[in-house]
Amino acid sequence: MKQFSSTSGQKKTGHRRRGASLVEFGTILGAWSVMFFATFDFGIGTFRRNLVSHVARQAVRMAIVRGADAGPELPVWGPDPVTFKLSDEHDVAETVRAAAGGIMTSGFEITLEWPDGDNEPESTVKATVSSTHESILGGFIGVSSVSVRSVSTLRIAH
Repeated sequence: MKQFSSTSGQKKTGHRRRGASLVEFGTILGAWSVMFFATFDFGIGTFRRNLVSHVARQAVRMAIVRGADAGPELPVWGPDPVTFKLSDEHDVAETVRAAAGGIMTSGFEITLEWPDGDNEPESTVKATVSSTHESILGGFIGVSSVSVRSVSTLRIAH
């Protein structure tokens, strides 16, 4: 009668399995790393988009109280269009930068416009804020930067 030994078969299978486990671990670790960095990158992009919207809303809110009838307490803004970087040494940039909190705002470009041609009460002010999000995983998805833009329009209060 012939006996089968299970120990010799396990040694060969276990030895071959050790190499397969290393390949599986490398594959899973690579996929997990890409998913982790993609989630992180998406979060930063979403934060930048929300911050651009916030800066546009704050800029137009500041402009509507600085119309022709602003008075001596506040400087009058408009009606000539103004374009500036948020990091510029500009009186409008300094005011808006304080409201933005100074977080990740170095590449923000703001344009303030008065579409009605004047800065009288009930005329409109439009703030356009644009920036770019530099993707961490740009090489993998083929897009290294994404443009982010927000527009906010309100009527001048005084």
